[in-house]
Amino acid sequence: MKLPVKITALLSAFSLAFTVSPYKAAVQVKAADMPQVCAAASEDEAVISIRNCLKEHISEFTVTVPDSGASREETCYQLIYKAFDETGKGDEGDYLRYSVQKFNCAIAKTNGSLRLTYNILYYTTSDEEAALTEKLSEIMKTNRFSSIAGDYNKIRSIYQFVTSSVTYAEDENDPYAYTAYNALFNGSAVCQGVTQLLYRMYNDCGIPCRIIAGLSRNSSTMSEGHHVWLIVKLEGQYYYLDPTWDMKFQGRSFYYFLKGTDDLDSAAPTLMHYATNEDQKTFPDYQSEEFRNAYPIAKTAYPTPRYSYGDINGDRIIDAIDSSFILSEYARLSSGGMSSFSQTQTSYADIDHNGIVDSVDASLVLLYYAKVSNGADITLSDLIKNN
Repeated sequence: MKLPVKITALLSAFSLAFTVSPYKAAVQVKAADMPQVCAAASEDEAVISIRNCLKEHISEFTVTVPDSGASREETCYQLIYKAFDETGKGDEGDYLRYSVQKFNCAIAKTNGSLRLTYNILYYTTSDEEAALTEKLSEIMKTNRFSSIAGDYNKIRSIYQFVTSSVTYAEDENDPYAYTAYNALFNGSAVCQGVTQLLYRMYNDCGIPCRIIAGLSRNSSTMSEGHHVWLIVKLEGQYYYLDPTWDMKFQGRSFYYFLKGTDDLDSAAPTLMHYATNEDQKTFPDYQSEEFRNAYPIAKTAYPTPRYSYGDINGDRIIDAIDSSFILSEYARLSSGGMSSFSQTQTSYADIDHNGIVDSVDASLVLLYYAKVSNGADITLSDLIKNN
């Protein structure tokens, strides 16, 4: 059976992105090698200590905690998994979870306490993480992501930045392909590195999100592979994002952007996402009632705002907010950042039709708003003709 042109194109575009494995064992890496020892008065204190060691990429550290009577192995695992809990910070939570290749824990009991020694293998080094943080700070400042008005616009702009600047890594055996570091510095990564980068950037901008692990299946070839994607919070609900499958379109088209449970796979019905918990210790149970209640996912895609001439935020009103949108876009482009506007927004923001979105356009919108607020019966087009 011949597939529709749109579906055929999508199947072709996603052929490389399909076999990504976030769990694939990798070789090597360098990590901080100075053993750390700390004593915690409670398990909560121990969790904080473990999280701090993970953030510093310390390869070996020991935590001593009071013996609660639980099994030693259970205590060992529970503490590090709690250290992966969401905190709203971009360099914690799921970012840390996906920064660790593997770990083991040696347990000793002394004087009513448990001495837990963790050995961690990371994908990157502490120096590389420091370089990543510095680079991200520079990018966020240049592109003014944090100052973009409205969560939808922030989510879209960051998504466009990543999908247009990162390509799918050719070598899946390279451990760096699984990192946000490689995505940012070398412009390539598999799904794990891509989602890690977006997770970091969204949380740094105050946008809650989670990385979802599971399987992608191709019903036409009866094949499947490990895959990761994201959910992001917008107006009280969560929506799906799959930047890896949208990277093939280099930021020009989004088929997996802000989708719901009913239409995530509507663009190419033979390619399906299945959230699953293969490692019940390391990863959350995405199908559990607890997870669903904490992260309510919308059934259908978030409606795309309808823009019009002068109405840049799609609220059907031309006012000072639209002027500030234009001015922010001009400042972003003037400082070397990338556009945060869609092609439609750019077209409608060019008020004087000179092919440039700049402060003049922002001033014209503000002038129009002032006149209308004072009772003038005038259209934006009339204003342009008279100025």
